[in-house]
Amino acid sequence: MTSGKADEPPEKKPGGSPRVLFPESAAPEPVAAPKDGNQPKILFGAPRAPTPKGDRPRVLAAGEVRQRISCGVADLRGMDANATEAVAKAALRIVDSTNLDDHYFDDVVRFGAALQTEHGRLAESELEIVSSEVVAEGRRFAAGLLQRLTDLDPDRVFSVRGGFLNTVKALAAPRDPAGLFSRLYPEVRALATGLNVLAPEIVAVAKQVRAVGKAYKSLSNNLAGHILAGRFLVHHISSLQLSDRERQAHYASQSEALETRTSSLSATKATVEMSIWTVAAVSQEIEALARLAEGLLQEDLPAWHAAYSAALTAQSAEQARTTVPLRDLHTRILGKLKLERNRP
Repeated sequence: MTSGKADEPPEKKPGGSPRVLFPESAAPEPVAAPKDGNQPKILFGAPRAPTPKGDRPRVLAAGEVRQRISCGVADLRGMDANATEAVAKAALRIVDSTNLDDHYFDDVVRFGAALQTEHGRLAESELEIVSSEVVAEGRRFAAGLLQRLTDLDPDRVFSVRGGFLNTVKALAAPRDPAGLFSRLYPEVRALATGLNVLAPEIVAVAKQVRAVGKAYKSLSNNLAGHILAGRFLVHHISSLQLSDRERQAHYASQSEALETRTSSLSATKATVEMSIWTVAAVSQEIEALARLAEGLLQEDLPAWHAAYSAALTAQSAEQARTTVPLRDLHTRILGKLKLERNRP
């Protein structure tokens, strides 16, 4: 059996006091019970409001907070009075996103490189369109039509004697207008048919050209933003006076690299501006081909054929030569063809 002392409290040593693990001085401050019963309980300490975050992200460089470059739209437009607000805003975003404290110069080495890659892609698309077999075939059809319709010019075919100029025309005129027409008209109609068959493909190429033109304009604006941002960053670095020589040298190297990149982007932009003009000219030519194919076979040629047949059956050469409907129709068709042929 066990002793009854086991159930008694432990004896206290004379003069001793119980050990207090948590003295009153270490007790947390009393926390008032929240009025709202749904609020979480704070077991230790008093509740504190969270520290408000800044409106801009903290950027670290080697463990230190990197100060943002002081820059605004007004500062950028002050460097280039011709810069639009859209270009200045784009340049501001580029300045804010460029890290000059990177030991590997990553942002500077790649500054605008993606835009030059895009320029290469667009240049390949432009070359593919310009050398398109569809466009080349359409040009051949248009050139053949122009040549045969020039041979069938009513003023030349139905020239009359009287006066020096008319005498010269009469000498050069074909002896058999009806035979000439019967020989050349099937060729005219065959060329017009071929152009009409190509019309949908020509329209598709015209859409591609317009898309490339829009992409070139967008690329030009992006290049302008990078060039303006690069100029501003170079100017900013040149104004820095740091006590840390190593850091000053680091920024100076960044400035030299940015100057090289900005010069390269400026050369790319000049090429893009020339491409914009070239693509616009090609677009006008292809659209003229598409318009020529639209109504030539179904409208212009049938009316021209009827008027020419009437002129061939006229009672006199003078009456045939001065037939107004034939001359107007012939001039209109030639105008479309010459408009297309005169495109750069």
